[in-house]
Amino acid sequence: MVREAREVEAAAGRYVDLMQAALACGDGAAAREAAEKAHECDAQLPSPLIVIGQTALAAGQTEEARDRFARAAALSPNFLTLGLLATSLHALGRAQEAREQLAKAVACVPDLPDAQFVLGSVCELLEDRTGALTLYERCLSARPGHARARHRAGLCRLAAGDVIGALDNMRRAMAEEAPLAEQWTDLSAALAANGQFTAAHEAAEMALSRTPSDVKALNNLGYALVQLNRSQEAIPVYAQAAADAPDMPAVRFGLAVALLKAGHFDQGWAEYEWRWRDCQRPRCDLRAPLWLGEPLAGRTILIHAEQGFGDSLQFVRFVPLLAGLGACVVLQVPPALQRLMHNVTGVARVVTRLEHDLSYDFHCPMATLPLRFGARPGRIPACPYLHVPEDDQARQGNALRARATGGMTPPDLVVGIVWSGDPRPNDPKSNLVDRRRSIGLGDFAPLFDVPGIRFVSFQFGAARAALAQGHWPVLDAMDGVTDFADTAARLAGIDLLISVDTSIVHLAGSMNRPVWMLSRFDACWRWLEECEDTPWYPSMRIVRQAAPGDWQSVIQTVRARLVRLVDLYQHQIQAAA
Repeated sequence: MVREAREVEAAAGRYVDLMQAALACGDGAAAREAAEKAHECDAQLPSPLIVIGQTALAAGQTEEARDRFARAAALSPNFLTLGLLATSLHALGRAQEAREQLAKAVACVPDLPDAQFVLGSVCELLEDRTGALTLYERCLSARPGHARARHRAGLCRLAAGDVIGALDNMRRAMAEEAPLAEQWTDLSAALAANGQFTAAHEAAEMALSRTPSDVKALNNLGYALVQLNRSQEAIPVYAQAAADAPDMPAVRFGLAVALLKAGHFDQGWAEYEWRWRDCQRPRCDLRAPLWLGEPLAGRTILIHAEQGFGDSLQFVRFVPLLAGLGACVVLQVPPALQRLMHNVTGVARVVTRLEHDLSYDFHCPMATLPLRFGARPGRIPACPYLHVPEDDQARQGNALRARATGGMTPPDLVVGIVWSGDPRPNDPKSNLVDRRRSIGLGDFAPLFDVPGIRFVSFQFGAARAALAQGHWPVLDAMDGVTDFADTAARLAGIDLLISVDTSIVHLAGSMNRPVWMLSRFDACWRWLEECEDTPWYPSMRIVRQAAPGDWQSVIQTVRARLVRLVDLYQHQIQAAA
């Protein structure tokens, strides 16, 4: 019996050796065959189970992989077996169990750089980037030259919104070892997140010089071109990527943005529906089919907000067209928009949540309406389509004007200002965009010495506190404001709004109030490229950065225009006297 046991053990050892040799040669099939035979010889060996599980996972046989990893972990509960078990559970959608096994793996990971790196990769796979970063930094503490760990640490920092830390890690990793194509690709993403679009373009080109058909690098190149206001050039780049990966949501949504920003609305709106698989999630609480253009006479349709306030303010203009088709239109919007939306022509009812007794035949997301109605320049519903009742204008708008001018005759011009958007600190991607679109109240200072103007602030949120942090000649117009209806009523009392790209420019534009929008260099797709006007809001003029981050020239342009505006206004007063 002893001799037989030794022979079995020796046979198992030989198969394990064959398994290891096959793995070293990259022959997965031979490795699995040897692992199966080793397991037949000795079912208590964890290493064959690990190899069988890994090959099963690679082949999409997830249940078998989980079973093999579970047995291996029972035989030898270490960081590797527990991490692999967590990976297979994650692939099966069993997130809570996966997290539990990952926690066990982290608790027993040895103080070895390679082990910490491997388990960091598992943490990333399970979307625990904080845990991954901790493991990568432990790895780097012991082995500072571990280029892969440093690069992965950079990616974790990028996902958390720490762009400077990400760039530092990525560049150091590339200095420690000859960079791979994927490192250039990731660097291009980090550079773009930091607003360095020319450098991002160059990094993507470096990646493509090594792997010319890499879809991720093509996607990054397309994105950089769009942000550089070269959207027409981005379209064939995205098209190439889409041809190689037709079902990759990020590529298709990027193509949509490039098409829309370049003014190709017909194809752009169709591609824009890819947002549901890229950056947005479709609702699962709706009890009616999506409206695809079916007759609406005598039917009820639910139109629901899906993005920010600005998107709802921009696209609600299509609601009267739905009513014109005979539809009973129910709007679902955030509470801050509810009162304002009651004044939209054709709206039968406005709700903020889906009540149990609400009945409707179709639904349609707000930003899908341009597709359904074939929106393009010349075929966009005119402004104004949002209105303020006359009593609200008198009670709030006229009162604001009186406060700002002090009842002087003739009055100075009243100009509203907004310098910051919503920073969305819990959304790293949106936060990075907000850093580029927002400025400080102090940046408006060159405007404040233009004679003949009284400035009022429509700033909301945390940035509003800047008014109390200096002696600014600006009246706060937002005391007592509870929603967009109040804001709209007060906008009716000013002559001009000057604002960065945030929801209030849509509100002013939809009311056909004069608005000068200060645009970051990488302007949103809806403002097209280079032009000063926009088909969405005839009363809007866009003042664009000449280069990324160049707010100084924008403010100087605005100041010069304000001087001319005051001069024109005073000439009109004199002519009327």
